[in-house]
Amino acid sequence: MLDNKHEYTVKLYQSELQLSLQLYENVSNHFRLFAFTRAGNIQGMTFSINLTTERESDNIIFLTQKIKFSELRNDDKEIAALKRRQKQILLCEVYRKMGFDVTENNDLILGIFDPNERKFVNTSPESFLNNFIAVSILKGHFQGNKGYDLDIIPNYQNIVTLDTSDQNISKDIILPDKVLQQKSKRIIPLAFRYKVLKRDNSKCVACGRGVNDGVTLHIDHKIPFSLGGLTELDNLQTLCSECNISKSNRFIDI
Repeated sequence: MLDNKHEYTVKLYQSELQLSLQLYENVSNHFRLFAFTRAGNIQGMTFSINLTTERESDNIIFLTQKIKFSELRNDDKEIAALKRRQKQILLCEVYRKMGFDVTENNDLILGIFDPNERKFVNTSPESFLNNFIAVSILKGHFQGNKGYDLDIIPNYQNIVTLDTSDQNISKDIILPDKVLQQKSKRIIPLAFRYKVLKRDNSKCVACGRGVNDGVTLHIDHKIPFSLGGLTELDNLQTLCSECNISKSNRFIDI
């Protein structure tokens, strides 16, 4: 899938964006896929993902990456951290509305790969690459220092800094990710995701479509967490991104 050279030109409103994918092997023999962009005289890396690390389950590769920002700013450290957190929240929400699988802990899941069967169980190779490119371009837009803007997406410069003294602001917004993960019981473990996909034969239980039909599969709470649903196998189901978006936080017994 990655043998060929991957270089793309994206037409923007008033300019062009050059994007290339590059594959690297590190000293631990793990492969990482990087996306680099060039806009005018500005170039840089926008996104990367590890292709060979097994997490939470033997012999299953979860192609997942936490969405976060690490650039430095001249602001006060607390304000700078808050701005990065706000950008993280906004970008993850954009990803979700586009149908990407983003967990409540801001982990983007681009694919689940079974090396034994040599295939993806929740997406196709073509969809994985397309999604990786789209995610990378959007991330570069929100980074704000890659020399380009996407006209129809909220601009990072329009983010208004929250006043942390405002009692109406949810304290979760300014908590570190590790604290958020400990507080939340709605996070679906990666191993659970694979088990549900295998149980449901990698098909959407609502429409019956699978990866060969060009859809990306998500794991969803049957009874939403917000309505008291538990994160256990009996309350989890496989839905395609389209059915999952249309379901929202409603309880639909399929």
